Amino acid sequence: MNKYLLLNPLEPEKLSTLKELRTIEICQVWFSVSMYIRRQLLQKKVVDIGVGTFAVVPASAIVGEDKVLPVERPVFELCRPLKKFYKLKCAKTKIPDKTLSAPLDFQEIAADIHFRWEIVEQCVHETLLFFAGALLDNKEVEFFFQGIGILAVRRKMVRMTFFADCLLELDATGNMQTALLEDSKMRRIVAFPGKSKFARISQEGVITLPRFALEIPDEDPALSISLKPRRELAPWGGGARRVSVLDPVFLAQKRVSMSKQMEKKGMQDNSKQAGQGR
Repeated sequence: MNKYLLLNPLEPEKLSTLKELRTIEICQVWFSVSMYIRRQLLQKKVVDIGVGTFAVVPASAIVGEDKVLPVERPVFELCRPLKKFYKLKCAKTKIPDKTLSAPLDFQEIAADIHFRWEIVEQCVHETLLFFAGALLDNKEVEFFFQGIGILAVRRKMVRMTFFADCLLELDATGNMQTALLEDSKMRRIVAFPGKSKFARISQEGVITLPRFALEIPDEDPALSISLKPRRELAPWGGGARRVSVLDPVFLAQKRVSMSKQMEKKGMQDNSKQAGQGR
């Protein structure tokens, strides 16, 4: 945890892997991370991502004439040291102390996208470092977890909201749909980008992760400023050689598959030529 408690502004050399990766590759990594977290939550497992913990906890909703419905809902609990160090405020969500949490399984996450697991681990770590740097600089942030929800930071207030389909899928009681329709408090946990008062951004804009973009108020989203660290140019003016992101075993299997396809195509072409020569 201490690695995300920054005393000084983040140094560019700390983000060496992000410099080498394209934005689409960074988003691929975090898409796989998000899908991994959702799979674990479906199994009622608790996942520690380094700056906080995802879990599914029992809750209750008030519907009709004070009728109480039990539900199961996902929560995100920011790490206490991070919350205290950056003086952040969070909604009260409590994961039972006796609950065992597990860190991200980078090998499983990497396997889903055929990336080297070392690249995935470093990409996640450096993205979280960038997030910590934004907290240090008092920036407003929206961290998107595809298929799960949005972790937003506004003026030292941290709030995690979840997409409706995620809430419905993770609830094993079958009561979530009714709860979202009839309990106004439950509706507050649903992610509606740009729709709620909390979603308003400052004049300086909001940093969106994992795209590493700065969205400016009243500007065309297509004109957002890229914040992704850039790699240095080589002395001769060309771009520095990019790091290999794909798993070498996957590459070898792909080469074998392509070789077999070309061999099969060659045999088919030779057969056609032999037939035409008769």
